[in-house]
Amino acid sequence: MSHGKQRKETNCLNCDVQVDGRYCKNCGQENIEPKQTFWGLITHFFNDVTHFDSKLWATLKPLVTKPGFLTEEYVKGRRVKYIDPVRMYLFISFAFFAMMFSLQSERKYISKETHPRRVFLIDSVRHSKLVKGTYGYTEVKINNADIGVMTLDSQYCFGKAYFDSVQRTLPDSLRSTGIRKYAEEKLVSIGTAYEKDPYNFFGNVKNHFKKSYSKIFFISLPFFSFFLYMLYIRRRKTYFYVSHAIFALHCYTVAFIVLACFQFFHNKFYSLNDELLGYAILAFIIGSFIYLYKAMHNFYKQGWFKTFIKFLLLLVSTLVLILLIAIILYLKSLVSLGVGY
Repeated sequence: MSHGKQRKETNCLNCDVQVDGRYCKNCGQENIEPKQTFWGLITHFFNDVTHFDSKLWATLKPLVTKPGFLTEEYVKGRRVKYIDPVRMYLFISFAFFAMMFSLQSERKYISKETHPRRVFLIDSVRHSKLVKGTYGYTEVKINNADIGVMTLDSQYCFGKAYFDSVQRTLPDSLRSTGIRKYAEEKLVSIGTAYEKDPYNFFGNVKNHFKKSYSKIFFISLPFFSFFLYMLYIRRRKTYFYVSHAIFALHCYTVAFIVLACFQFFHNKFYSLNDELLGYAILAFIIGSFIYLYKAMHNFYKQGWFKTFIKFLLLLVSTLVLILLIAIILYLKSLVSLGVGY
């Protein structure tokens, strides 16, 4: 309840229904004076924050400690004391990405002054005769930094004008057309962007790809729900697609929490040896898998073995899907750096 002054009039300002008491029974709005003081505005803000904070803890605790419980509560209609799954997902995902990008450093991997420029392309390939298919990626260590080195056909290394001139010298049967021409023009733009900043090219691609992480979750979530629907299709009269979607939202919210913990751990203890960091990564992965398995068992109420088989099928399907999405988004990040050259 707010501390606003109750109106003498008994008509609701929101829906114009007669109000019996402090709250409208039709829409729930409080029948208080619309004119609000600055202190009243501040008080209302803190009341909302406190209310959200109490519901946040009431939602987070069972979500993390009781896999599948919160989804069951929501499906059964017990929702008042918990935050809505969509709001919870958006709030936690926003907090995670805000933390991730605040901890991310846009560092330069190596500068042009620390090593000769010729590292960005292998001269024997760059100045060789045109050989179709001579492109690839290798890594070299320079000043204790791992630097990606890209090799391309000579026709892709000198800009679009050079590429077009090479194409004009070829007979019609050998010229690139259609999808192949489109792909090769993208290679030209990538090569041009690479030559302008070879030392940081792959670092920039990586940073650009990190900004697509949210898309991986957003795109895969409805597919994750669909995989669950197919795994439990014989029980579709009990579990509708929306039920699976609520379960998916809760699982993805927990995934963000786990990733946030790992990101914090990684940034705080990145100087530890690689073996210890590897154990930490393994612990986070195993913990996430155990959570998903227990959540499926607790929510769908099937035996441990049957749940385990469905868990494996869900895990493999989701990992393959996420891998495909990640590859597409990485290639998109790679290509986008060449736009405008």
